[in-house]
Amino acid sequence: MPSLHKDPKDRSPYFYCAYSLANGKRKFRSTKMKTKAEAWKVCIAWADAAKEAGADHRDREILDQMREARGKKPLKVSTIRKFFEEWVEGQKLHLSENTHKRYSSSIRKLVLFLGEEADHDLPTLTGEQIESFIRHEQDEGLAEKTLNIDLKAIHAALGKAFKRGQVKLNVAGTVETKPNNSAIKNPFTRTQVEQLLAAADDEWYGFIFVGYFTGLRLGDIASLKWENLDLATKVITVHPQKRREGALRPPLQIPLHKRLLLWLRLWKAEGDSKKESDFIFTKLSKLKVTGTTGLSNTFTRLIEKAGIKNYPVKEKKAGSTRGRDVYAFGFHSLRATFNTELEAAGVSAEVRMKLSDHTSRDVNMLYTKPEAARLADEISKLPSPEKPKKPKPKG
Repeated sequence: MPSLHKDPKDRSPYFYCAYSLANGKRKFRSTKMKTKAEAWKVCIAWADAAKEAGADHRDREILDQMREARGKKPLKVSTIRKFFEEWVEGQKLHLSENTHKRYSSSIRKLVLFLGEEADHDLPTLTGEQIESFIRHEQDEGLAEKTLNIDLKAIHAALGKAFKRGQVKLNVAGTVETKPNNSAIKNPFTRTQVEQLLAAADDEWYGFIFVGYFTGLRLGDIASLKWENLDLATKVITVHPQKRREGALRPPLQIPLHKRLLLWLRLWKAEGDSKKESDFIFTKLSKLKVTGTTGLSNTFTRLIEKAGIKNYPVKEKKAGSTRGRDVYAFGFHSLRATFNTELEAAGVSAEVRMKLSDHTSRDVNMLYTKPEAARLADEISKLPSPEKPKKPKPKG
């Protein structure tokens, strides 16, 4: 019989659930719920799942005995831990390196959250357990975008288990995704771009120049080689790293602005990298995108050096060791600047989408932010319905 309990030392605001596992052991775990009614729902669901797991296990024993009597092999049933570990390993051949790392992290966190329950048979995994995991991650202060990636990885893994007949239902499909409230970086003004260029060394100068004139992402610019450029036809050709897995789309081709083309020719003539297979930015190509000394944080320090005020638009949850502060400006701001400047110059949304490699008009509009001064000019064009009346004196 399941039961609810509170921490006698009042160290946690949540209710704890005590229930019996399929093997007869007593389990005691936090429901992550502060109200008794909600905690009961979670507790009863866990107890029912444990009871059902025991029944499923006995059913499989009987079925295996019947199969052996007919000279057939017993059915292979993986534990939750083993199935997810094998799935992650198998995805190395199908996913990009970055996506594989993200999915591996999501699965590792789920298995860690489940604890001993990860050693139960795969069919015992419930939607409630996955939902509790997502709620736990949210309580830890992780962004909605991260939670959705976690859920996407779990859903993909269980989708394969469903196709193989290892589970009767993909229970991850019963868990709703979170609304994506990720903060989009603010665009830099032209003055701020000039400040960045003035504060940058030679490589970062070119890196910023490429970002401003192409709108490419940080990792894509770091990966650029001279073979990606055709200085004769004045075109840069790339395969963006962030494209959806398995998407059959032609490479992205961006015409080179005359100022960028001039800089690239001078850089190639004076720089150390000459071969087509050489990276354009020799030093910066060796850095990771993330990490304290990575490209992203190094650029954030360059923003500070340039004298640009960079305020947080989303702060890490107080007391949490996970998650991070999100600031108004970062290298991705140049992508927003690229789209905003094109829109200001009268370039259509369809062309902006193509140049930015966006498949959705709504996504492109998130990166297009008219400047405040231009909005004020547009507002001033509104005709007044009547002459303003002189206010009557009070009293």
